[in-house]
Amino acid sequence: RLAQSAAEASSEVKALIEQSAQEVSGGSRLVETAAAKLAAILEAVRENSALMESISEAGRAQATAIGEVTISVRQMDEMTQHNAALVEQTNAAIEQTESQAGELDRIAESFTIETTATPVAQAA
Repeated sequence: RLAQSAAEASSEVKALIEQSAQEVSGGSRLVETAAAKLAAILEAVRENSALMESISEAGRAQATAIGEVTISVRQMDEMTQHNAALVEQTNAAIEQTESQAGELDRIAESFTIETTATPVAQAA
């Protein structure tokens, strides 16, 4: 009877050991799967980080370009204002020239030219 009890106990222990081994093997597979998924997550985070850095760099480049455009627009505005001032000065000069030309016309009208011409001696 003792031998039979020992055999049954041994059989139960063997079954428990096999069950534990299967559970450990299953746990190992779960750990491997979890490790692979964590590695994939880490890689995705690295890719996202690289993409975010690219986006940030592009944003900085756009900000620089916008600053340059702003400066160019400001310079064009200044040049336009300068050109408008030059046009005003030119118009004033034209008006003054026209006025002076009119005055010269009035002065020239006061002179008379005699119609008698004197012959000029020609050298031989």
